[in-house]
This record gives sequence, structure tokens and C-alpha cells, in this order.
Amino acid sequence: MLRGTALLALLAFCLAACGSTTAAKAPAQAPTQRQKVCPNQQRALVKLNGDLAALRRAAKLPTKNHLIGNHAINVATDQFLYDVATAPIDNLRRNRLIDHAMAALVGSCEQCFQALEAGRPIPAIRSGDLKCSK
Repeated sequence: MLRGTALLALLAFCLAACGSTTAAKAPAQAPTQRQKVCPNQQRALVKLNGDLAALRRAAKLPTKNHLIGNHAINVATDQFLYDVATAPIDNLRRNRLIDHAMAALVGSCEQCFQALEAGRPIPAIRSGDLKCSK
């Protein structure tokens, strides 16, 4: 019995080691590169993150009608849409921020959700315009 258990443990160890590689053989991973952000972009991103926090807070408030939301949601959505449209950021980042805003509003305000969807820079991204719009 002890011999069978030892043989089974040795077999399991060998099978587990079959697919492993050593650190020397593993391909080197490229270091992650951070995009450089200019001070204007940094200020805009801080403002937009504040807008996202306001959207999250407003979405937690009770609403009578999920079609139009509440006053706080409407004000926060309007402010976010204005700030994201005027921010000196590239279109991919703008699209991602709109994703976050939409995630904050799921189930709270259908019209706000549609307004955010309409504000996406999808045509510009599709045509290859990834640059900052300002």
C-alpha cells in the first residue's frame, strides 16, 4: 500500500512538472509602458474622474421613473458629457470614460444611458482618428 502511494505521488509530481518551464527558458515579458500625460490632460482626467464619482453617487439615489432618472443623475450626466466632449484627451480614452459612466448608470436612467451612447466617438475611432480632438 505504501509503495503504491509513493508511486502515485511520484507519477503526479512528474505529470505536474511536464508542462513547467524554468525562468531562464520563459520568454521575457515586455515592460509595461505608461502613456505620458501632459498637465492639461491630467487636469481633465481628474475632473472627469470627479464627474464619474458624482454619477455613481447620483445613481444610488432613489428614482421614481427609470426612464428619466432623477435630478442629480441628469445634472451629473450633463456635466460629464460636457467635460468629456471638451477634454484634451484621445478618442480611445474618451470612449473608455464613457464606458465607465454608462456602467455607473445601468438601470438608473435610460435617457442618460442613451445620451452617453450617442456621445461615443465611434465613427472617429473607426476612421482611424485616435488623436485628441482639441
